[in-house]
Amino acid sequence: MSSRIAERVAVISTTLGVCGAVFLPFVYEARAASAPFPIARTVTLTAVASTGTWTEQDVNGWNYWTRDFPAARPVLPLGETTLLRLKSSDVTHSLYIPDLGVGPVTVQPGHVVEVAVRPMTEGVFEYYCTTVCGHPHWGMRGEVAVQPAGTQAVPVQPRSIVKYWLEPPPPQDAGPVGRGKWLFRQQGCFLCHGPEGQGGVVNRNYVKDTIPPLNLAERMMLFESEDVNAILDHMKRGTRLEALADAPPVPRFNVFLAQYHSVEDVIRNGSVAGKKDPKGPEPPLKMPAWGQQLSNADIDAIVAYLLTLQPSK
Repeated sequence: MSSRIAERVAVISTTLGVCGAVFLPFVYEARAASAPFPIARTVTLTAVASTGTWTEQDVNGWNYWTRDFPAARPVLPLGETTLLRLKSSDVTHSLYIPDLGVGPVTVQPGHVVEVAVRPMTEGVFEYYCTTVCGHPHWGMRGEVAVQPAGTQAVPVQPRSIVKYWLEPPPPQDAGPVGRGKWLFRQQGCFLCHGPEGQGGVVNRNYVKDTIPPLNLAERMMLFESEDVNAILDHMKRGTRLEALADAPPVPRFNVFLAQYHSVEDVIRNGSVAGKKDPKGPEPPLKMPAWGQQLSNADIDAIVAYLLTLQPSK
């Protein structure tokens, strides 16, 4: 089976699975008990895996596939208690608002989870889904505004991040760099690592504050473009890099090879994000394990693409 056919089969299988799951949450809804103290307002948020969205709009089995639900931007009254009613329209999700001390809260389909929050600081705070729920999961973020009661809310423009993984795959002759570039976008890597791996994405309570740029060529001791091209030429030919040890194509080849495998292992097995404040919240962005979603060839292709990127100035 060709890789393109395999990709289509995987997309169809995933779609059918979600199609079957999407109607179940509307058949049974187990409501959690309300908070036993005064509630200033109630906000209902529904998670939608197909578009990677937490939305305040009503989601049901009839409009799930026909509407691009706008991302929620809840407005919570400062110093008052808001009840968050969390629902899933398809699969298991989670809601995490680290700055407001919410979660991560697991939200299963068919159930409503209620969380009371009383914010005491005015501002705009990010929320995340921290359970991998599908391709658009990586863009499943938004903002919560905390402001004095009666302040007019800022309208939210509809948007969709699902279109990037519906793009057709690169041509068969695109080579590892072309395929790696497509995978970097199709798998949503750019949403955490920034466009073209330039980093800079804020990660709450992370030791480095923001996601660092993916300067893999420097990390792998490939300081000259000629050295990068030499490695890429072998990768394009399908050469097993370990086989080059007797006639290394670049200086410090053993160091390069060790760093190469280290990067592969991080992509395959994931890694945690170190906490800046050990007593603070978990950083919401961390490297997941891609070993079940990506083949060895896919991982090599992503590394090949990242080797072509230049560090930001």
